[in-house]
This record gives sequence, C-alpha cells and structure tokens, in this order.
Amino acid sequence: MPGPLAGIRIVDVSAILSGPLATMMLADQGADVIKIEAPGIGDFMRMGPFRRGGLSAFFANANRGKRSLVLDLSKPRAREIAQELVRRADVFVQNWRPGAAERLGLGYDDLRAVQPDLVYVSISGYGDSGPYRDRRVYDPIIQGLTGHVAVQKNPEFPVPDLVRNVVADKASAYTVAQAITAALFARERGAGGQHVRIPMLDTSLAFFWP
Repeated sequence: MPGPLAGIRIVDVSAILSGPLATMMLADQGADVIKIEAPGIGDFMRMGPFRRGGLSAFFANANRGKRSLVLDLSKPRAREIAQELVRRADVFVQNWRPGAAERLGLGYDDLRAVQPDLVYVSISGYGDSGPYRDRRVYDPIIQGLTGHVAVQKNPEFPVPDLVRNVVADKASAYTVAQAITAALFARERGAGGQHVRIPMLDTSLAFFWP
C-alpha cells in the first residue's frame, strides 16, 4: 500500500541530521527522496561508528528509503543536473549556512524560476539575520543557547551538562518534516510554492520551553 506522500519528490542536499532525518521521515511516508552528496566522503555521517554493510548506524538511521546521487555542486554541469531534478520535484531541502545556496545558484529565487510551485526549505543554525547568522552550528551550542544545558543539573552534582543526545538537531528535523507537509497541503489548496525557513535556535527553544 503506498504511503500518503506517494507521488511527492524531494531533492535533498542537506547533510548530518537536521535535514536528512526530516526527509527520511517523509520517505517513510512514501515520498521519493533524491539525496545529493558531494564527491568523496559524501554526507559526513557515512563515516560514523557502528558500521555494517558499508554504512554507519548514524547514516542509515537518517537516510533509509532514499536514492543517492553524487554531484560536485561547485561545477556548472552538476548544478544544471540539480536544477533539472528540481524541475520535476515538489520540495528542495538544504541546510547550508545562509548565502551558500545563492552563491551556488541554488537559492530560492533561482529554483523558483525552474519550478514555480516548489516548496523550498532552508534550515539554518541561527536564521537569516542577526549577529550569529554566519557562524557554524553544532548541536551542543544550540543546547547551550536555548537552556537545555542549564537545566541538566543534579542537586548532588550541580554542574550544567549536555543532553547526551542530539536533541537540537532532532527537534529541528521533526519541525522541518511537519512544516514541509503543511506547505504541501497549502499548495494543494492553491497557495503555490513557498520558502520555508527553519532556524535550529528557534525550533530548539520552542521544543525546550513547554
């Protein structure tokens, strides 16, 4: 029996976890996800521990059900191929730092010219503006900024500590997956494509606060 997202195609250039986990959940629901990876290592999570059959557990648990394609997006021909994939796609997902997609010619305006009804998803650490805009993002840093670390105190050992799991990445991934399905639903109702922006800082704070 096909899943509820059968017929939806997603071009995914994201890596590590916040994007890949989101698109994997959509693949589980029937979407056709084409994952574009760089030559060489590809998604860095491929090199993680607990390996079997050439795959790390971390990679397999965020990328099952996808098809992979290697493209060097710094090359013009590779970008043309990516745009051709987008022309026949419904969703494009990237988690590069702000401005990187535009420098590659794969920004929202670039791809909307190719596919006007595209749901374009930008996942960032800190959003498109502000003093942290261009900083690298890591799960422990987001945990620290949003209060996760501050509450990890045992009265008998009152030292702040991290949540021993990538909770910021995972909260972001679930938010991204829900936002994509909401955008597709809005498009189905005639709203057209749109640019979905998901900062990890915002999603982690929202996840933590309740």
